[in-house]
Amino acid sequence: MASKSTAKKPTLELFEQVFGEQQSLEKFAGLRSWLERGESIFPLVEKGAEGLAKDFDINVEDARKLLRRLNGLAVYLRRQFIEQSLAGETTPAPYEAGGFNTGPSFELLFRPAFDQFAPVGALEDATGVVAYLVEVWKWVGDNIEEYGDSDAVTGMIPIHTRRADISELLIDHNAMHQTVSAVEITLKVLERFIGKTEAELEDAMILRRYPNGLPYYKHWATINALVADRGLSVGHFARWTDIEYPNFLLPDAWDDDAGRALAHASRLGPFQRDLLTERPVPDDADSRNAFYLKNYGATGVDWQNLNQVEFFAKRTKLDADGVEAFLSIRRYAPTRSDNVSIYAAAEKEESERSGSVFINGGESPAVSVNYERFQHRLSESPLNPRRYDRMNRKRRLDLWLRLPPEEVDSLLVAAFNAEWAGIPDSPDKPVKPAIWVTDHTVHALGVFQTLREGFECTAAEFAVFIDKFSIYGRGQLASQFDQIFNNVQRHYRDPLLLDNGEFPLLPAQGVPELTISRICSALEIDLQTYQYLALAIARAHGRTGMLKRSPEILSAFYRLVKLPRLLGMTPVEGLLMLMVLGGEAWADGLAGIPVITGEPTAGDTVPDVLNLISALVACRYWCRTRDLPVLWMLQQVAVPQVSNVAAEPELRLFEQVRNLLGEALLTHTGFVTAGVPPLVVGHNWKDLLSSLTDPLGLVKSREGTEDQYVVFAREELDKAVREGLIEDDISVRAPIVEIMLTVLLQARAAQLSVARECLAVYTGLDAERTLKVLTWANSSVYELLVRIVEQMGEDWELSHTLREEPLDPLFFLLADIRRLSAVVAELDISLETLDALLDYGLNDWWQQNDPEVFSVATLYYLTVLTHAFEISKQPHTELLEYLRQIHEWGDPKDLSTDALRLAQQASEVWLARFFDWSEQEVHECIGRIDPQYRLLKNLQQLDLLVRVRELATHTQMDALTIFLLGTLPETVDKSVYKDAAEHASLSLWETAAAVRPSAELRAPLINMQIVPDNFEVIAGSEGKIIFTITLTDQDGTALSGVSIRGQASLGTLVIGNTQPQTGIATATYTPGKVMGAERPLFWVPLIAPQEGPLIQVTDDELNLDFPAPFMSRVPTNVVPAGQAVELSAVLMDRCGNLGKNRGVRWSATAVDDASLLAVEAVIRPQQGQTTQQGVARAVISSPTGGTFICTVFSESSKNAVDFAPIEFAPPPLPNEA
Repeated sequence: MASKSTAKKPTLELFEQVFGEQQSLEKFAGLRSWLERGESIFPLVEKGAEGLAKDFDINVEDARKLLRRLNGLAVYLRRQFIEQSLAGETTPAPYEAGGFNTGPSFELLFRPAFDQFAPVGALEDATGVVAYLVEVWKWVGDNIEEYGDSDAVTGMIPIHTRRADISELLIDHNAMHQTVSAVEITLKVLERFIGKTEAELEDAMILRRYPNGLPYYKHWATINALVADRGLSVGHFARWTDIEYPNFLLPDAWDDDAGRALAHASRLGPFQRDLLTERPVPDDADSRNAFYLKNYGATGVDWQNLNQVEFFAKRTKLDADGVEAFLSIRRYAPTRSDNVSIYAAAEKEESERSGSVFINGGESPAVSVNYERFQHRLSESPLNPRRYDRMNRKRRLDLWLRLPPEEVDSLLVAAFNAEWAGIPDSPDKPVKPAIWVTDHTVHALGVFQTLREGFECTAAEFAVFIDKFSIYGRGQLASQFDQIFNNVQRHYRDPLLLDNGEFPLLPAQGVPELTISRICSALEIDLQTYQYLALAIARAHGRTGMLKRSPEILSAFYRLVKLPRLLGMTPVEGLLMLMVLGGEAWADGLAGIPVITGEPTAGDTVPDVLNLISALVACRYWCRTRDLPVLWMLQQVAVPQVSNVAAEPELRLFEQVRNLLGEALLTHTGFVTAGVPPLVVGHNWKDLLSSLTDPLGLVKSREGTEDQYVVFAREELDKAVREGLIEDDISVRAPIVEIMLTVLLQARAAQLSVARECLAVYTGLDAERTLKVLTWANSSVYELLVRIVEQMGEDWELSHTLREEPLDPLFFLLADIRRLSAVVAELDISLETLDALLDYGLNDWWQQNDPEVFSVATLYYLTVLTHAFEISKQPHTELLEYLRQIHEWGDPKDLSTDALRLAQQASEVWLARFFDWSEQEVHECIGRIDPQYRLLKNLQQLDLLVRVRELATHTQMDALTIFLLGTLPETVDKSVYKDAAEHASLSLWETAAAVRPSAELRAPLINMQIVPDNFEVIAGSEGKIIFTITLTDQDGTALSGVSIRGQASLGTLVIGNTQPQTGIATATYTPGKVMGAERPLFWVPLIAPQEGPLIQVTDDELNLDFPAPFMSRVPTNVVPAGQAVELSAVLMDRCGNLGKNRGVRWSATAVDDASLLAVEAVIRPQQGQTTQQGVARAVISSPTGGTFICTVFSESSKNAVDFAPIEFAPPPLPNEA
């Protein structure tokens, strides 16, 4: 009987050979047990040394020793398996019936089992593509993902999660062999990826903060990139879609959206801003570990290595030189200027005071590097995370702003100092805290980015704009103070010292002052400019007589010079702009110590410096885009400088008035010459007309229309005639009054012509617009001429009282006229625009405290109106008509629902047509401009519409997208940001979304049916025509509460509002005294008028008669033989209407004895028509002689009237002839 085999397994023998006596150690128990069970060695080989050490709890060196042997065994076994699988079983030789062997072959030698092989390229091929894919997929899961960071926030996204679509792919013959475009494959992968993992990936990119390129907010990145491609920022959209824009028209230059606009202008996304402004990391173990893991990617206890320079540099993407620059050490260390003596002696290292203030929190000792220790360690231990928190924020901000670290640090310090200065000094003011990034800091970065991108402003310059210059250099680079004031190219022997020493505010005459010379030389300004700036700076700092060589004073000089020049202005223009826009408070905001306060409060003495800079930028942008010279603009809106001494233009004006006015005066002689009876000796007609003229003969002005003036003048003249002539008979007075009225109106017109022509020469405008300017200046022709005459009082022999009146009002008036004329000429304001402006525009087109004061707002909104004219191809009167008619609608809150809806639709149609835009876009704009009533009624709203229209043209975005970008919240609202990003992305397409153009034919907004109850009415009577007007919308639905306007030339219309449910309004037509035919016009404001049916204003044909007073007289004597008599009569009704073109018949009847004789009367014509004056004429004669009564008969009224008898002499007898 054979004995039982006790041979050990080869793998176990190999194990014993490798470890020898150590094999019995407890640490190898698990591995030995695995081999004794006869488990395969292949999983051990696949694990690798690290996996083997981890699974069996042995060290890596032992695992490597074993794997060297196991790898050889595994290769041998796998080779044997492959050879056996390739060779088939031995088969018996075929029956040999003779013949020759063909010789050795592959089949005979190796006998492969072809029937067990898979065809080349088959799916089941163990060495094919599919097998490789499955093996790689499995290997990645076993050997890579298992050892990755599984944390959902900080860990990598596993491929089985990232590409979950792979495991679900169907692998068949078609999938393997069909030809598919790589683009199609990529798109399918992306579709699956986006459809299933977008939200998770987006959240992961937001929550992750390591590497330093994160957090990444896709929608903000999309928006920022798209608007940057157009040369804009989201801040521009936020400002330009704000109804309160521009801020230089607002008190303190502040509106509720200012902070949001500045935050977006920083180009920092909401999650980036959250990272910068979040609370400092708490100093406890859990918070510290989480912080380092999240922000530095340090797992486990790796964060303890952050003080190693190499480890820190890798985690922050810095090289060795970059670390030194970041920490401001070695060759980047700050060096205080030798010309500064107002602080304590400088320390050896002061990076906590310059260059790396934020990192160190302004506290000493600063973070440095110990180069003597192994691996060069930072001086700050990671156990204290506060400064590593600061370094984390600072490093990311450096990357986001793409600026050197010292420049970013200067921005942060300047913003912090300005914010601290904005806290009023008081006993309870806290101790100055350590520097951190706040919302105000982000807003300051927004202003900096605006100046940087638009005007190439540097960080150092901006730091002075909101704080003061730096007294520290960096390495070999001189300090900002020395670069400005001690530049070696100035060739001064001694440097300018910053020592708080005093120097005179204004230099004494002939006495040189070194400090003032150095300031003028360094800033390249003249002495006059220096004096103007110095006075403002002294006032802002509360100094009189003397100034100090302090950082605050000298920085103020630099600020007031550099900022205006950066914006393309002179320093004087910049300071004057501040004074004009906001007075001394605005000037003090930049001339004094700048403050950042955000929203104004009651205790603020100066506005926020960020708002002031934004206001200056906005004002300069307005001047540039409207082609207004800055100095010219400031001169027009500033209070005019008036002198009592007439200049050359005024003297020419006075001389011209002197030459022309004498012939235009209203005089007593003029009345008498025209036929007015003279008064008793010693009396003058002008003395009785004090309400119409002054003693000199200047006709007084009166408010109202021309017709109202004529009525008033006629009444006053009638009183004068009654009093002067003591005449009570109106029939006697009336002709005299009419003569005097004619003389008065002629003198009034002559004086108007004098003022018009003289002002046209004085202002350079045309005569008609000159008179409008005079009215705009709140004056009149009479007032102007009176004041000029007073100026020349001695020449005109006026009373002593008049000569001693102050002369200032005339020169103030002339200065105002010059200013307004310059504005009219510069903006090319038309006569129609001036009419509308003076009629109602000054009160309704924009909000203002005093419409009569010409202010910056007045000029701004006038440019809004003229610019709207320029960008439209329609006549400018179209927009003026829109503003007039939208004004006719009245207050929107008083409109009915239907009326408001109709006004909204009509407004959109009109504006779309004027601006050549789609109604859809205009609808979107007005809905955002006036969400409550959706009506555009003033120039402030028009300004916003025009801005959006131009933004749409520049960016190829629609109005909705522009408003979505402009109203992006400062805090995160993911749905809003996503919506805005998706709409903005559509602007990349060359073909814009289809919108209905304004010129497209469309159904009318309303249908108006006009039905009169009669087509004729008697002129001058109490008769009426009642029009029934039915108003419906496009769908035939009745419109209620809609006000309809009407116009008629031969009568008056009174129209009520449309009634509920029926939409019917009634219009009552009352005829005037003039007959004729007309079609009354009816319209709803902003909608084209519609003609009514033709109506006749006629006479009362049934009651026409021939009034006796208007009948011609007949001869009282006998009419000689052979002569004829012309008769006439006026056909007239009871209302005095003439019977025009009415048929009449004439007849003659013999009377008395003549009726018994053979007498005959001839009337030509016997039948005819009346003339246009209602006169019927006929000629009567008699060849036989006799007495006749002529009768005229109206064919329409059947009324007749007899003339008095006419006696004709008989013809002479033959013997008498």
